Amino acid sequence: MTSIYSLTPTKAAEYLEENGFKASQADNIFKDIYALGACSFEEMKNTAKELIKALSKDFFFEEFICEEISDGDSTVKYLFKLSDGNYIETVLMRQEFGNSLCISTQSGCNMGCKFCCSGKLKKLRDLTISEMIMQVLYIERAQNIKISNITVMGIGEPFDNYDNLCGFLDIASYGYGLGIGTKHITVSTCGIVPKIYEFAQRKNPCNLAISLHAPDNDTRNTLMPINKKYPIDELIKAAKHFSEKCNRKVLLEYVMLDGINDSKGQAEKLSELIGDAWLFVNLIPYNPSREDDFRRSNEDRIRAFYDVLKKHNIGVTRRREFGGDLNAACGQLRSDRIKKDGE
Repeated sequence: MTSIYSLTPTKAAEYLEENGFKASQADNIFKDIYALGACSFEEMKNTAKELIKALSKDFFFEEFICEEISDGDSTVKYLFKLSDGNYIETVLMRQEFGNSLCISTQSGCNMGCKFCCSGKLKKLRDLTISEMIMQVLYIERAQNIKISNITVMGIGEPFDNYDNLCGFLDIASYGYGLGIGTKHITVSTCGIVPKIYEFAQRKNPCNLAISLHAPDNDTRNTLMPINKKYPIDELIKAAKHFSEKCNRKVLLEYVMLDGINDSKGQAEKLSELIGDAWLFVNLIPYNPSREDDFRRSNEDRIRAFYDVLKKHNIGVTRRREFGGDLNAACGQLRSDRIKKDGE
């Protein structure tokens, strides 16, 4: 049987037609599940009884297990235990413009970025569509809130789980699904260039963020192994293609690492790399984990880097910090729990 939360609008229509129902009945299924919050077939009031009987033979309502919650002033981190015993993290950020959720797409990650806690534990498996959806539904129900923005920036590389990512996005942006507009959904990639081009072909695409973190290949090679396969020039070319084709600015994420990527000279290189393209830089103060030797850039270096970009008319902001009091490095809760289970 399949989790009903993996049922995309397209798959729902196909299932209905294959089983002798009208494709238009799919809307009632989604209304029951997402608008009315049905957690069982018995709670589905808009869906025809005959259809519910058919669905119950092929689908089930999945449940999530929350193992740990870390609650801060504006951030709540959730550690979820999946049905096979693997762990993932999800982060709720309460912001002035609404509730933003950062979700995971894999249990572990194979990209191996040196400064990322998630990459220190290899990928165990991809998440299913339903496991991505359940991160949103669980927190909406637990907090009695509506999620207004989604960032796909948690544990895992989204484009390494591309098909399930797209299924999740189809449900998240569907009017009768989670109902979150694509302008309020951002997917982050470390730079799998072919998938950026493929992603640009999607109808009504969401926002794209690229984990850049260095303006030259030598520096980025030491930080992000993916750069050896897809160098910076290829990556920026793909980012510009996405921006032009989709008429969306692309966010370049840049974590500030003391003495590694934060000099004025590197800011000049980054400015030259971007030029007049619709690429926007987000400077991120580093959240250190207990397991690495990287240090956060000091305020003077961050400010100087910022000023160089502004001087060259590059769009740049400094990310507001969330979770500094919550074991904040991405994947730290999961890492701690895995170690604890192994003791």
